Amino acid sequence: MAGIEKITNEILADGEKEAARIISDAEKAAEKARSDKEKDCKVFSDTANERLERKLSAERKKIQSQCEQIEKLTILKAKQEIIEGVLEKSKERLINEDAEGYFAALIKLLEGQLRPEAGVLFMNARDNARVTNTFKNEAMGLAGAAGGTISFSDSPINIDGGFVLKYGNIEINSSLDAVFDERKDELTDIVNKTLFV
Repeated sequence: MAGIEKITNEILADGEKEAARIISDAEKAAEKARSDKEKDCKVFSDTANERLERKLSAERKKIQSQCEQIEKLTILKAKQEIIEGVLEKSKERLINEDAEGYFAALIKLLEGQLRPEAGVLFMNARDNARVTNTFKNEAMGLAGAAGGTISFSDSPINIDGGFVLKYGNIEINSSLDAVFDERKDELTDIVNKTLFV
């Protein structure tokens, strides 16, 4: 039996060696697979991080651009509000000018409106009450020089200031609201250049 035991022991020893080799090979294969997967995961992670960073960078630029746009729009809106305020105050200042200065400005407005026919000039109640003879005389003189005549209506009209000149069915609206509205772009450019350039 010693022969069988010896053979059995050799078979067992060979089996243990073979099992140890198989386990060692399996551990090496598992270590290589784990190492390869770690490398793959690292490549995948690095690629994902690069993509994420590019997306974040693009989003940061987009947000920065939007912030700059909002800032520009806010500044533009503030400038527009300032310009509108200046124009409104200019109109109010003209309306509240003393009679001499106010009617001198109206003469300048009237010069470009006269026609070689009979006209009637309408003003608001405040201006009718404070109209100067100098203004009336200058207006009649300008109308005569243009080949027409002008009379002054005692009936007040509902305007802020300025006048409405009527030739038959034709009305020329030179109220200060109408004049400022008509020349808004021109006046806005002047105020903008004065204040912001």
